[in-house]
Amino acid sequence: MTNNSYPSYPSHYRPRTPTGWIALVSFLALMCLAEPPFVTSWANRVEPWILGMPFLYAYLLFVYLALIGVLLWAQKRGL
Repeated sequence: MTNNSYPSYPSHYRPRTPTGWIALVSFLALMCLAEPPFVTSWANRVEPWILGMPFLYAYLLFVYLALIGVLLWAQKRGL
C-alpha cells in the first residue's frame, strides 16, 4: 500500500533543464576522450611535442582542463 500524501519528486540524477543536459553530455563526452580505448589507440604517442610535453600528456592536460571547465561552468550556472 502506498502513501499518497507524501509528494513525489523527480530524480536528482537526471538534469531538469536543457543547460543541465548540455553540461552532462559534454562532461560525459570529454570523459570518454580521457579513457581507453580512445587514449590508448589514438592519443598514445610521443611525437609531436607540445609545449615541451609529449603529445599524450598535452592531450590529457587539455581534456582534464576541459572537464574542470565544464564543472566550473555548471557550478556557476547553479546546476
